[in-house]
Amino acid sequence: MSNPAHWFLPKKIRKTLTSFINSSVCNKTGFLYQTVGEYRVYLRRRSEYLSVDSLNKLCTHYYYKFYMPKKDDVVVCVGAGLGHEAVWLADKVEGIRYVGVEIQPYLYELLSNTFSQISRFQACGRAINNSNQHFLLHSAIDYTAVATDEKGYIEVDSIIWSDFLSKYQLTNIDLLQINIEGAEKYLLPMIENFSNIKRIIVSAHDFRANRGDGEHFRTREFVKNYLIAAGYTVTHCGSKPRQMDWMFAERH
Repeated sequence: MSNPAHWFLPKKIRKTLTSFINSSVCNKTGFLYQTVGEYRVYLRRRSEYLSVDSLNKLCTHYYYKFYMPKKDDVVVCVGAGLGHEAVWLADKVEGIRYVGVEIQPYLYELLSNTFSQISRFQACGRAINNSNQHFLLHSAIDYTAVATDEKGYIEVDSIIWSDFLSKYQLTNIDLLQINIEGAEKYLLPMIENFSNIKRIIVSAHDFRANRGDGEHFRTREFVKNYLIAAGYTVTHCGSKPRQMDWMFAERH
């Protein structure tokens, strides 16, 4: 926002006003969208708008702090959400192969529309699981809340990791991104063979356990120890609690 008068508004109102100004309605799909570089990121609500500064910080301080993908790299993201960081990456680097896994149906639809603009970007709506069975989710206005213990009623197809690799013809992965609200402790054992995964950036969710959301979110130590046992060197994204939850693992 360029109007200095807006600077004196309360933060919440300022954020709402910014998202309203910087999002539009797509006449073809009816979805909202914001622009990141030359691409659109499709949204369900204006509150899902992410500012340029916030997106830059997310990508440069966390997702790509230790490794910036380059042309012809293969990136897989489990928990791709709306695809903000994927589009940020596409705008910075040409020729990346990117597969984003997002199992919440409305997010998967939005992500598919976003990725339809970008060559070699694909969205997968199936849950990585230890069997090719169905998986149950529930609806929530905050999509990060689906990891709670509430009984699910939305049926989502599952796929085992080896079949996922075959389906998308993934022989080697240069960077695996994981941000799945505490379910990272279940995903990692399902992968079994890490030999073709060079690097992993994973967000643990101890901060959610610390604020009282449930001990099932306390995953940091498990994730760190599991990745070390799998042959990776693990580095935290910083020394503050939220930064400690983000871990970069690399195989040398």
